[in-house]
Amino acid sequence: MGILPGSYTKGAGNMVGCLGEVAVEKYLRNAKYVGNQKFDYDFVYRKKNIEVKSKSCGGLPKGDYSAFINGKEDKLDKNDIHFFTRIKRDLSVVYLLGWLDNNSIKQKAIYRLKGDTDTDGYTFKSAGYQLLIKDLNKPSLIKKA
Repeated sequence: MGILPGSYTKGAGNMVGCLGEVAVEKYLRNAKYVGNQKFDYDFVYRKKNIEVKSKSCGGLPKGDYSAFINGKEDKLDKNDIHFFTRIKRDLSVVYLLGWLDNNSIKQKAIYRLKGDTDTDGYTFKSAGYQLLIKDLNKPSLIKKA
């Protein structure tokens, strides 16, 4: 898959991202994968462009953990929905965390700059939108959206 421009993991997250996309594709059986042709979103589902965002984790993600969208503030304008997953570090489990449409992300997220520090002392390695997992819509609700 190569290394994406600006990747701070230098390509190490490729398998995590790939597994997240596979899991979402299996969950949304009628979704059409377009990630090999489009670079701003991965699927088209019910006429909505969906971008999958995946992170690795050590265990079951908690509601007060972050979901994050790397990139500039205008990045949200290139798709309709972000669907978030976490993949256990040993690649044995994919957690479907939930999703949000872009208007909800703009209302609920905090835009962080590279180098910002949150209340837990975490320093952000890239700019982007920070959300809490508990603020995401349940995965099943996307089938009604």
